[in-house]
This record gives sequence, structure tokens and C-alpha cells, in this order.
Amino acid sequence: MADYDGIVIGGGHNALTCAAYLAKAGARIAVLERNDEVGGGTTTWEVTLPGFKHNMHANYFIGFDLAPVCTDLELDRYGFEYLLPKIQHACLYRDGRAIVIQRDLDKTCASIARFSARDADAFRCLYQRYAIDKRRFFAAHMYNPPPGPDGMRERFEAGELPELAEFAARTPYEVINRHFESEQVRVFFKKLLHIVHANDFVGTGFWFPLLIANVTSATLPVGGAGNLPKALAALVEDHGGTVRTSAHVRRIVVEHGTARGVELADGSTLTADFLVSGVDFPQTVQLAEPTNFDDDVAMKARNWRWTDEHSLMTMHLALENPPSYRAAEFDPDVDKAYNVQFGADDTNDLLIMLDEMRAGRFPSKPAGNGCTNSVFDPTYAPEGKHVSFWWPFASYELGGKSSVWDERRKEYEQTLLAVWRMYATNLGDDNVLQSYLYTPHDIPRYNISMVRGSVRLGAYNADQLGMNRPHPKLADYRGDTIQGLYHCGSGSANGGGVNGAPGYNAAGVIAADQGLDRWWSSFDFEDSS
Repeated sequence: MADYDGIVIGGGHNALTCAAYLAKAGARIAVLERNDEVGGGTTTWEVTLPGFKHNMHANYFIGFDLAPVCTDLELDRYGFEYLLPKIQHACLYRDGRAIVIQRDLDKTCASIARFSARDADAFRCLYQRYAIDKRRFFAAHMYNPPPGPDGMRERFEAGELPELAEFAARTPYEVINRHFESEQVRVFFKKLLHIVHANDFVGTGFWFPLLIANVTSATLPVGGAGNLPKALAALVEDHGGTVRTSAHVRRIVVEHGTARGVELADGSTLTADFLVSGVDFPQTVQLAEPTNFDDDVAMKARNWRWTDEHSLMTMHLALENPPSYRAAEFDPDVDKAYNVQFGADDTNDLLIMLDEMRAGRFPSKPAGNGCTNSVFDPTYAPEGKHVSFWWPFASYELGGKSSVWDERRKEYEQTLLAVWRMYATNLGDDNVLQSYLYTPHDIPRYNISMVRGSVRLGAYNADQLGMNRPHPKLADYRGDTIQGLYHCGSGSANGGGVNGAPGYNAAGVIAADQGLDRWWSSFDFEDSS
């Protein structure tokens, strides 16, 4: 008899989601995490001062209000909750103006109309179509394994969204420019595209309706992003599972084409009836030996594109008072917005910055987005104090070396703070209690799946999305030619961001294959239109 029914490699939120569904289905599950805490890209640390909680990777759980993981697993019973702020975005410009996006459609359109009445009308129609009428359709697409090209066309037709096929053939910038005339409105959506780590690639124009569909669905995890993996781990253990930290898997044991167990870094072995990899695609292939996969799968793993123009860089602040933005004189709701963009006024600013990053240079005009979580949830900071962060776009290497981030950390920290002060009036030394710059070079030091600072575990180019993520032969969450091997990380189909989709989808596939009780309901397309 095997040690476990199933072993899950990695303790990120997708791996734990899969483990939680399977444990609740009665499977004997073990989760093995190499770090000393679970979480992966959902971690919360006190990096500035004691009591100030900073989300180190994921912060905006986009679309989590429709994620079945919350209701299916009753995560509130295990300490996880989220908020959905009413004022979602503020996009600030150097001239002191701003666009504010709210869950109140009329107020949003009034804000956009200050720049273009035509764009306000266009947004109203687009929001009605994609964010109100069809949002559950997009969610159903997320919480089901991807179909092939013919199946995708059938889904579009069934969802009465024939235009998506036409969008998919274009670049996101082309689709954005077609729908909006104001450069301020255009650059808001273009920055939003890059904020979710997508890019302006041919064949990815479908990002536009997805951005619209979820433009007012950014949620905030109460008490920190780390509460999600903690809740999932507690549920696994509550249903008889085991969650081990400091347990680094060195090898997936494959015998006669079947996954049999794992070998840990300490030399010990564990056996199971099935294995689930929650780590990145190339690492999964290496752990199970490339020769056990078809040649084209092994080749794609070798040539995996980790990231494109930018990685993740975070400027964390511990504050006496929240930032007060100059643009609040133009629109007072700016200071009440959850996600605040600044640093690029038009497409040209963005293109210059992206070119500099491709060339391995620190941007001359840094741009990005950030938030002051403690404004919405006071538990993020000591009473009366605040935490804030800014995500400026940045490349993994500078001048061909990622170590430059260590050498010039303080210099870049001061540069970024100076840019932030151009938009906020009160970020002087009397308000900033402590700062901490988390660089792209820091990311893979903690999470080895985030190679080159790839927080999505793989770039969002056309051949790494949909059924191509990670490879058409693995798009169903099974391990290609290896029996009993599955995968559910952010590099899997529908992966990237915090939504639990790969873990949810993989759990359904595993339950069917292994004869487990699928106690949860499907996210059906019939109920989503």
C-alpha cells in the first residue's frame, strides 16, 4: 500500500486548492513545500517594521468573487475573507487630472466623460456586455479545462460572443485603440494589460474583453494574501491530509511509465497512487526526467519563455498617514481608490519604458500601480498607521546582470520614492517610517518556480496561453505520457494570478481518473450566459 493516495508538490495556492478538494473527497493527501511556509506567490511578510503587513507578490485577487474555491471550501471557516472595494482604480496623470473607475457605472462614465464623452458611451456599452452580461461566461471558461481551437470557436458562438475570434487575431493595443479615442483612456487599459503581466502580442487581443469584464472585480484579502494558503492548508489537515514545509522534492519517481512517488532532498522517499505538480512546467519535466515525456513536450520545457518586458518590483512603505495624491483636487475619489496607476501619460511613455526594459535599462520614467491596503483593511498595520506599495515595471536584468539590483538597491529605492512624491504630496521623511524595495532579483531567491522573476510562471505569449499552456498534450492537467502524473501550477492551463482555477480544474480531472467522489458542482457554461 502506498504511503498516500496523492502527493502534491509545492505549497502555492493552486497546489493547496487542488489538495483541499481532493482531501475533502476522502483522498489521503500529502502536500510537500520546500520553503518554511506555504504560500508561493501568496505570502505576507513584515519587511519594513513589526506589525506592518506587506503582500510580497499577489495583492489584487482579481475576479475572486466568482471563484468557486471560496464557497465550495467554506474558506471563511478557516480564516480567509476578502473585500471588494467600491472605488477600484484611479489613473493619475502628470497634469493633475485622473480617471476613476468605480463599481458604480454612472460615476465611472462621468469620470471618463471628462476626457471623452464618446469614450464614456463606449465604456458603458462594453461594461454592460462584458462585465455584466458575460462575466460569468468568462469565469466558466476559466473554471473548465481549455478546449481545442474548434471547441473554442464553439464556446464563443454558444456564448454569443462571435467578436472574440476577431479580437484574438489582433494585438490588445489595436483593440483598445479601436474602441477608445482619448489617449488617457487608452493608456489606462494598456497599463492594466501590463499590470496583469500580459503584453501587446499578435494573437492575444482577447485580453481586451477580459480586462473590461474584470475591471471592477479586484478584491483585497483581509489580513494579508498569506491567509489564503493558511486557510487551504488548515482545511487539508482538517480532512486528514498532511502539509509538510521544508520538504524539497528532488525527483519524481517514474517506473515503467507510471508516477510512483517522490524522492526528497534528504534522500527519503514517499509513495503515492498519483502525483500532482504545483510547480513550474520546466521544473516538473526535470523532476520526472525529460526522457519520460514526448520529445516536443521536453523541447518546449527547455525553450520555455519565462517573462517578457517586465518582472515584479515592489516599493513597500510603512507610513504614519496614507498617501495624499495631487489628483484628488481634480477628483476627491482618487484618495479612496484601491488600485492607483501613475507614471505614464500616453502610449509613447509606455513604449519608451518597455524598450528600455528590453534593453536591460532601469526606466527613465518609471510607471506602474500600487495600493494602500490599510485604508480598506486596518489590520494590515498597527492602529492609526498604514502600509502602501507601488509596483513599477522593471526588467529582471540590468546591463545583463540581475545582481545589479543588490548593488544599487538603495539608489533605486530613492529614485522610485522621488517619482512617487511627484504624485503624492505627503511622502516626506516625517510620514515615511520605513521603506523596503523588493526587486526582481529577490523573487527567485524565495520561489524557485519564478525563474527570472516570472510571477506568472511563464510569459503570456500566444503559444503559452489557452490549450498551449503549458503544451497541448498537457492542457488537460494530465502528465502527457506519464500515468498518474498531473499538474496544477500557474504555468498550467488557465494559470496565472490568484483564482485557484488550475487547482480546481486539476482536482476535477483527478477525481474522475481516480474514482474519487466529486462532491463539488461544476462551473457550467449553461448557467453563465
